[in-house]
Amino acid sequence: MLKPQPRITEINRPFWDGCKAGRLMMQRCQNPDCRKTIFYPRVCCPQCHGAILDWVEVSGRGSIITHTTVYRPHHDGFVGDLPYVFAAIEIEGTHLYAQVLDAPTDGTSLTGRAVCVEFVGHGPDLKMPVFRLADE
Repeated sequence: MLKPQPRITEINRPFWDGCKAGRLMMQRCQNPDCRKTIFYPRVCCPQCHGAILDWVEVSGRGSIITHTTVYRPHHDGFVGDLPYVFAAIEIEGTHLYAQVLDAPTDGTSLTGRAVCVEFVGHGPDLKMPVFRLADE
């Protein structure tokens, strides 16, 4: 079964185009007093409310803030992935939520563990960012 697909708009298209190309793209505020990295895509900076945002490629390396193990999916398209770890990832001062592939699902704490991004197919002509535990 096909997994739910994101709604691609003019605001978030650079993020999804980057994923297709294997690049993790995020917005960065161009206000010299701010310069915050921003995720999810939007039209102004949530920190300083500046309206000049550029797209930049970020490293794709981050750390797990918190996580949970999913045993009951919210959509039938994820049944084949069960169980899986879903985590809040800190990257360059902002947060992204994603699946952590091949992570232990036995209740082991992953908080603070380093992760790196990968891109996996998620339907026709779309890739999704996911993470793996990094070698420490």
